[in-house]
Amino acid sequence: MFTRRNLLKTALMLPALSFLRPSAAEAAEHKVRMQSMRFSPVTLTIKAGDSVVFENRGPMEHTATAKDKSWDTGNLRKGKSATITFPNKGTFKYDCRWHSAMQGTIIVE
Repeated sequence: MFTRRNLLKTALMLPALSFLRPSAAEAAEHKVRMQSMRFSPVTLTIKAGDSVVFENRGPMEHTATAKDKSWDTGNLRKGKSATITFPNKGTFKYDCRWHSAMQGTIIVE
């Protein structure tokens, strides 16, 4: 029989039993540094839904621009950053719009 007291007990126990449910995977945040005319790391493997923060630590302005032009951080001055989220699996090659020798790859699993 459900009484108000039993209902309250049940409601209070539910959070304690939450460990029995599988938790939803949380998206992670990764970092790529722009420094010394290169991206570091050059290749980064992440999971679908994760984000990458591109940080410019060098004295020159840089971008991280997808080769297929599907995303772009815009111009980042020293100390600035931009975040790109990767919802879909795939391999995404990118470079700096101003310095074509700066190249990188994001692999989304």
